[in-house]
Amino acid sequence: MAIYPVFKKKIEHQSNDTQLRVIISFENLSNREEFIKTNTDLKFLGKNEFIPSVYVNLKKDQIINLEKNKLIKILEEDQKLYFSMLDVIEILELDDYKNSHISFKGNNVKVGIIDEGIDNKFLSLSNSDTYLERIEKKEKSKTQREDISHGTIMASIIGNQFKDIDENFIGIAPNVHFIDFKLSNSKRKYYFSDILDIFENIYKKNIVIDILLISLTTKEPSDGNDILSLACNSFVTSGLIIVCPAGNFGPKNYSIGSPGAAKKVLTFGSLNKDLLISDFSGRGPTLDERTKPDLCLPGVNIIVPLSDNLQVRVTGTSVSASIGVGIIALIKEYDPNISYEEILDLMKKSRIDLNQEQNSQGFGTTRVTDIFKNLDLFHEKIVPYNYLIKKSLLLSTEFMILFIFLFYVLLFFRIK
Repeated sequence: MAIYPVFKKKIEHQSNDTQLRVIISFENLSNREEFIKTNTDLKFLGKNEFIPSVYVNLKKDQIINLEKNKLIKILEEDQKLYFSMLDVIEILELDDYKNSHISFKGNNVKVGIIDEGIDNKFLSLSNSDTYLERIEKKEKSKTQREDISHGTIMASIIGNQFKDIDENFIGIAPNVHFIDFKLSNSKRKYYFSDILDIFENIYKKNIVIDILLISLTTKEPSDGNDILSLACNSFVTSGLIIVCPAGNFGPKNYSIGSPGAAKKVLTFGSLNKDLLISDFSGRGPTLDERTKPDLCLPGVNIIVPLSDNLQVRVTGTSVSASIGVGIIALIKEYDPNISYEEILDLMKKSRIDLNQEQNSQGFGTTRVTDIFKNLDLFHEKIVPYNYLIKKSLLLSTEFMILFIFLFYVLLFFRIK
C-alpha cells in the first residue's frame, strides 16, 4: 500500500479541494528521478537524497491516483511540527553529582540542536564561543525577552555557564560543543521536510555529532514508521544518539507524535516537583503498541537564568529532553563509544519506578548520581572536594590560633 495507513485514514475526511503537503518517498534515486520526469505537471517543493523523496502539494484525488504508481514506495503527509515547551514557574536544582569528585562536564561531546537557533549573547552561554558552531549564518537578534529563542533556552538548560555559590556551573554539561541547526521562516511553521533537509545537510557534509536534540513533535500520534522516524532510526544505527520530547499533547494515551515515537530515539516525558507525570506530557503506547516515553525527567516550572537580570520560566517535555541531553553528554564523555542501546540499558538499571502506568512513565525516572553509581564512579561517602579544601583551611586556621595562644600562655608563665 503506497499511502501511509495513518495518512490514508486522515484524508478520508478531507474535501477534494483541500491541498495537503505531501512527502513521496522511493526505493532508490533512479525511481525518484523517473517520477520527476514523468510528472512535469507537479510543482515540487524540494527533494532529498538521504531518503530518496520529494515534497509536493497535492489534492485528495491526486493522492489517491498516485497510490497506484509503481515507482512510489510511500506517500505520506508532510506533518506540521510543534515545539514541546510551555511558559510557567519555579527552579531547576542540580544533583549532588556536582559536588563529588567526578568531573565530567561534557568535554569533547558535540550536541546538535534542531530548533529556532542558539543566541550566545546571553551570559548563560557567553563562555561557549568556542563551543558553538553554526551551520549557516545567523542574523543578529535583539535582547528583548520576547526575542529569546526556544533553542537558546534549550542550550542554556544543557550547558548553562552561570555558577552557584560553590562555583559549580548550573548547566548539567557546560563544556559541550553545540552545533546550531537553526530552523527559520517568517511564519514559524515547521514540517517534516524542514527536518529532513537538515538531515540531508548532515548526511552530505558528513557533520560529526554525538547527540542530536530535536525539540519538536507532531500533534498527531505515530507508529514510528513515518519518514522522519525512519530517518532518525537510520542515523542512530550509524552511531548518533537522538533525543526527543514526548510532546505536550497528553494526558490521553496514544499521544506520542513523531519523531518521539521512533524505535531508536530516546524519548522523555515530563515530571513535576512531586515526581508526578505532568498532565500535558505525551503518553504511550505508540500506535504500534510500543512503550514510550522511555523515561521521565523534570519539566515543570523550571527557572532558567540567562543573564544577571533576566530569567525565563519554562515548562514542557522539551525541557525534560534537554535535561536528558545533558545527562547523556556526561555519559558520552565517560564513554565516547557508548551506543543508544547501552545508554538506554544504563538508564533502565538506574531507574526509579514512579509506580505509575508504564504508558505514562515509561521506565520511570533517573538521577545522575544513580547512573554513576552503576558505573561504579559515584559513592555515597565521597566527601566533596570543595568541602575538604574549605574544612582543611578552617582547621589549619583554628590550629594556628590555638598554637599562638598556647605559645603566649607558656611564655607568660616562664617570664613570671
